[in-house]
Amino acid sequence: MATTTVSIGSNQSIDTETPASSSGGGPLYVVTFGTTPSGISVGDIGFMDTEDAGGGNASDYTFLVTVISGANITLKYLTDTGGKGDNSPLGLYTGAGSSGSPTQAPVVFKRAFSTITLFEGMVDDASPTYWGTTDDVVGECHGDSAFTDSRVYFDNKQSLASVKLTVHEDDRHDGKAGTAGKVVIRPTAGSGHNNAIIDVNIDNFIMEWIEIDLGSLDSTNTNKAVLFRGTNDDNIIRNNIIHDKGGDPGGSGPFPIHVVGAGASDDTLSILNNIVYSIIETSNDNAAAMLLDAWAGTMNVYNNTIYNVQSAGGSKIAIGIRAGRVSGSTANVKNNIVAGLVSAASNGERAYEHGPANGGSGTLNEAYNLSDDTSATAYDASGTGSLINQTLSDIDFVNTVAGSEDLHLDTDSVCREAGVDLGTTNEVNIDIDGVDRDATGVTWDMGADQASVSDAGSPAFMMFLD
Repeated sequence: MATTTVSIGSNQSIDTETPASSSGGGPLYVVTFGTTPSGISVGDIGFMDTEDAGGGNASDYTFLVTVISGANITLKYLTDTGGKGDNSPLGLYTGAGSSGSPTQAPVVFKRAFSTITLFEGMVDDASPTYWGTTDDVVGECHGDSAFTDSRVYFDNKQSLASVKLTVHEDDRHDGKAGTAGKVVIRPTAGSGHNNAIIDVNIDNFIMEWIEIDLGSLDSTNTNKAVLFRGTNDDNIIRNNIIHDKGGDPGGSGPFPIHVVGAGASDDTLSILNNIVYSIIETSNDNAAAMLLDAWAGTMNVYNNTIYNVQSAGGSKIAIGIRAGRVSGSTANVKNNIVAGLVSAASNGERAYEHGPANGGSGTLNEAYNLSDDTSATAYDASGTGSLINQTLSDIDFVNTVAGSEDLHLDTDSVCREAGVDLGTTNEVNIDIDGVDRDATGVTWDMGADQASVSDAGSPAFMMFLD
């Protein structure tokens, strides 16, 4: 199946340049320009406002940037408002100049979609303009400015093979929040209670490399960042940062990653290498970083870091990860860190509230996780290789100061080389910074950050060899 990448970002005027030559045949044209366009990426749109298309009537043409190879830009004809059909960008005119010497129309480059909401709208379209109806579609976000989408509901992908919401490699976070110029969703309005910023009810969906900053929503009823509503087979949430939901969202407390759809017994959901922190309920309700117990299929919860989850009220609980409750389900929970739980309830600090500990009967494969000394004993990490009763000093995050958290592992962390190799399926080996754990030459670390690497990969070792 074909893969089509389209860009998402606020920059709707990246560069304007005039074609100088063109080769190839429709719908793909390899174009060089009088001046090579700058700042453009694969997935951007080239727009041409023409008055005369080689002797025809006026039409506005839209092309998709599919390849950038030095000065050669491959543009794919998508559509034109006049219905003139496939044409090369070279030889489309503005109408300026004399009749014997028409002026070549320039190409205005811009992002394909200005918001994630608009991207989802075309995912939901049975007759999409920018991709084929059975494509693997990649929506690539750019850090032009913060995204303010309050709720994006992926509820229908028609016959598309898959949908990925990702980030351009130059605009990915560096493992901590608030880095200037990186992609962040920072909503300016609430999503509605029990809705989410990214709301998912489709199969074959991936969300990765996105920071969701809920800090401006403390006074709203938003209580979820990512929500799975249905069967949602082969969904993957990886390498994201979700943080700073406070306040009183209403009838249910804050649950940043939540599953409410049961899924089928053969459905798989994977939550990999994410960081979730500062989830603080303030008015008599529960709080949970990952509330996943409704899932009836297979769930892989690997290498996540969770910190500072607080409930409010004498009977309300604070949960790190809850999974493995439904009979017939399988929950694989490994290499996670849960720390900094606060609850006024007896045994209310629940790092891992799984299976039998939550009255469930699903199969639980739990190992190599960490719970700190805030967790109630009954809800500590369990299984082979797990660490319990660890202090923040033992975990040794780089920074836990509110507002400037950096949950990378510092040099003395007990989490270093305390995990287990989980292979490469669904890119579980790629950590929160993009480090390939398989290539580090050492045992995997717990949590989202692979801080340990072999001396063979260090600059000093390479200098010694030289």
